Amino acid sequence: MSEQGHGAVEFALGVGLLLLPVALAVLAFGPWSERRVVAEAAAAEAARTAVVTLDLRRGSLVVSEIGGNHGLAPESVRLGWCGSEPGPTDVSTSGCSLERGSEVVAEVRIWTPVLTTPWGPVGGVWVTGVHAEPVDLYRSLG
Repeated sequence: MSEQGHGAVEFALGVGLLLLPVALAVLAFGPWSERRVVAEAAAAEAARTAVVTLDLRRGSLVVSEIGGNHGLAPESVRLGWCGSEPGPTDVSTSGCSLERGSEVVAEVRIWTPVLTTPWGPVGGVWVTGVHAEPVDLYRSLG
């Protein structure tokens, strides 16, 4: 029995089966994490803006602006108000109440590619950010 190893075969298998998948997972984590933070920030800003201005359309504009500032295509950002299914940010259909003591909930979804290659994105998932903002009980409403 020979004690000689097959270095070339072991190296190829080690790189192909161990190193490459780990490197791809590490490279995919950055964009996913960034988009998750953007979704949470957009949801928080949209809910705050809607409560302060008492206008859901202004909250929708904030989400569109945040998406544009991060280089996201308009179709990759969706917004839903108060439990409604998130859709394009230019449409604001909701059952939100802006009365004193109510709660405005903004849900933002952003499309994130699982892996970005030089030939384009591969796969993708929606990452979600949700924020609830109360309307002050003692606020003067116009």
